[in-house]
Amino acid sequence: MKSILIAMDESKSSGSALNVGIALARICGAKVKGLYVEDIMRLLEWQPVELMGAAVGVTSGIPHSRPTLEQVEVEKQFIAEANKLEKSFKEECKKFAVSHNFFTKRGNVHEVIEEMARTVDMVVVGRRGKTYPESSKEPGPVTEDLLRVTTRPVLVVPENAKVNNKILIAYDGSQNSQRALSIGATFAKLLNSEVIVISVANDIDAAQKPLDEAEEFLAPYELNTKYVVDFGAAMPWIGIAKQIKIFNPGLIVIGAFGENRFMELIFGSTTKNVLMEATCPVLLCR
Repeated sequence: MKSILIAMDESKSSGSALNVGIALARICGAKVKGLYVEDIMRLLEWQPVELMGAAVGVTSGIPHSRPTLEQVEVEKQFIAEANKLEKSFKEECKKFAVSHNFFTKRGNVHEVIEEMARTVDMVVVGRRGKTYPESSKEPGPVTEDLLRVTTRPVLVVPENAKVNNKILIAYDGSQNSQRALSIGATFAKLLNSEVIVISVANDIDAAQKPLDEAEEFLAPYELNTKYVVDFGAAMPWIGIAKQIKIFNPGLIVIGAFGENRFMELIFGSTTKNVLMEATCPVLLCR
């Protein structure tokens, strides 16, 4: 891993993401890119009436409207936020002698992050952004949208993240979980971590087959690994959540989302529920 992108805003989880991302970059010897996105939606909330009329065809052409007072205020907020985040980012990088660059870009937040993610090995984000209620356990919409579009591994960090030397990897044999197992093994070797691999299914035979695959794959890594079968849970995330409480990992590695969004809507998303349960960073792979 040679390059890491850390997406930043003024939320508590973003602060945790910065600390975790910099620590990981120091261990890997990776270069870090810090990114602050000026959310275009904050400006569009104060779109002049005549511009909105032009957008729906009420008037001909787009008039030369002046920014509203609210838009001017948002622009000032963008500058202040960017300066504050750039300062904290550079101070943290210099503290740990990590090579770094900071970028400010404007657009839809998850789209800008996804575009920059193409130039790095991994993305680190907070679980919830500044505009999302801190009282909610759910990941913010920007985080969820990013996870569905990027092909890069994404490390999602909760506020006040608890980190230790234990890694939990959930494996079910799917393509996403295969990538998760491979990346999780690399992290475990790099960090000299204790590893638990969990397979959750409706019956013991269905759960054991993926574990046999995982054990054969991980053998050359010579890791301190424990394999756990969990069967009979109504939903896979329930079995994973149970092992999170038992094992108390400092990092969870899973495949990000399934292929069937309709099934997720009915039965719930494993990814989303694990993110809600976790008090440590969660590395998601697609």
